[in-house]
Amino acid sequence: MKKIILHCGMPKTGSSALQAQLAQSRDTFLKHGYNYLPMGAFKAARQGQITSGNGVGLARAYLNPEHPASQATRRDELTRKFREAIAASDHHVILSSEFFSATPRPLLGQLAMELSDLGEVHLVFFVREQLNALASNYIQQVKRHLLSQFPDEFFAKWDGYKIPMMYHSYFTQLKNHAPQAKISAKPYELSQQHPSGLMGLFIEMISAEVPAEALPKDTRINLSPSPQEIRLMIEINKHHPRMQFSDMLVEGSHMAGRAQIHSQHAILPSAFAREVNAFFQAENAAFFQDFAQSENIYRNTWDEADFIDLRQVTFDATSVINIMAGLMVALDRRLAKLENAS
Repeated sequence: MKKIILHCGMPKTGSSALQAQLAQSRDTFLKHGYNYLPMGAFKAARQGQITSGNGVGLARAYLNPEHPASQATRRDELTRKFREAIAASDHHVILSSEFFSATPRPLLGQLAMELSDLGEVHLVFFVREQLNALASNYIQQVKRHLLSQFPDEFFAKWDGYKIPMMYHSYFTQLKNHAPQAKISAKPYELSQQHPSGLMGLFIEMISAEVPAEALPKDTRINLSPSPQEIRLMIEINKHHPRMQFSDMLVEGSHMAGRAQIHSQHAILPSAFAREVNAFFQAENAAFFQDFAQSENIYRNTWDEADFIDLRQVTFDATSVINIMAGLMVALDRRLAKLENAS
């Protein structure tokens, strides 16, 4: 029976990197019976760019109408379009978009039902330890949305983050709304020890047989800058730079070995971190028992001694020179691309 695999995110779990690998490995996956449909921003993903996945159109169709990215008015049209693409494929089908996890659970259940006559629907999720997810979200706002607040200011009110990260409750409710779908959920952090990284973990979750040597390595997409670079961006954002500026900064950071694909963040204030840990403790224990079905690796992940106060981050001359040198090299390469294109 054909499998229809919807990779749903969640946010801050390497979705952009996975989408790039899936696009770049499409021919390999086809040989092994899986079709990552060439839809959405497929070409951009194949070039290693940040995208919202090949399933973004379908996912946006099932967002609530009030969501800023919603395409609810085109739900019937987009559902028909994707159903036709799925039906036309002789392979198992893979669609990916973080917007699937932003879809209300009743609507995600409705989508699963809409596709169930075409094959066996699989909803695949990665989750991330809440403190790291919150810190990573904050850094993303600094990198790409001109945020100039410090973490304590940004998270002064964080109620909006609580419900989506109550993983056991989320998947329990989703299971009730999508009884015909198979739900798989694993902690993103398991990919750090997997010999084939996030892609390897994903392949295991969908029970695909694709040799590891045929896959590209984890792509360095949407990396996290160092504390010094975050502090620098907070100040730079007050001058409203283009988004490409932060991309160049992180590109230089990666070249210098400062940006990491699996960064642990310790920039959240201690009192806030304790509050977050206590709030999710029972939820995490239940999630690992009932869904991840593995050891609770989110227990005792935070150490107060690791906290880095971004307000206290300083710069010596060598650090400034290294950061500026990376920016200049990235700018030079961008200019060279423009010159070659003209």
